Amino acid sequence: MQPVTPDPSRKPVFRLEPWPTAIVLFFVVVVVVNLIFIRLSMTTWNGVVTEGAYDKGVAYNQVLKAQREQDALGWRVTVDESALRVGQEGTLQLSILDRQGSPVAGARVEGELTRPGQKELDRTFSMTEQRPGVYEARLHLSLPGLWDLKWRIDGAGGEYRLARRIQTQAAGLGG
Repeated sequence: MQPVTPDPSRKPVFRLEPWPTAIVLFFVVVVVVNLIFIRLSMTTWNGVVTEGAYDKGVAYNQVLKAQREQDALGWRVTVDESALRVGQEGTLQLSILDRQGSPVAGARVEGELTRPGQKELDRTFSMTEQRPGVYEARLHLSLPGLWDLKWRIDGAGGEYRLARRIQTQAAGLGG
């Protein structure tokens, strides 16, 4: 039997083997997808829910004290946001009654309207007293969906804070 000798005139043919190629392509796809996810995570929501969360946590006893003082006031605050409509100006109304059911007149009411996840739409507003214990503000909601309302009420008896989340619907969807 004669040993086979390669023919020097023939060039070797490059041939891709299917399994090694599939394994390499698999890892290339995994790396590309990971790079896309990394890019998206770096350019979207930063994950911060509360600014200064650590400082607020350290001051928790002060928060509890303020809540006890607010509870001692015995105020009953009701909110009427039914006149708020997306795309048009509407009236937000706040009614404040003291422990005896009398209107809390002469209070200074400051509010903040925020949109979760869209800080550029956040704004503050002041409410004016329309009659004793009834305060109103005109607001324009530009988008349907969730909105957070927060109030700080400074009255003769003390300070009262209130927060409420509302959901608005686009015109023509029952809102």
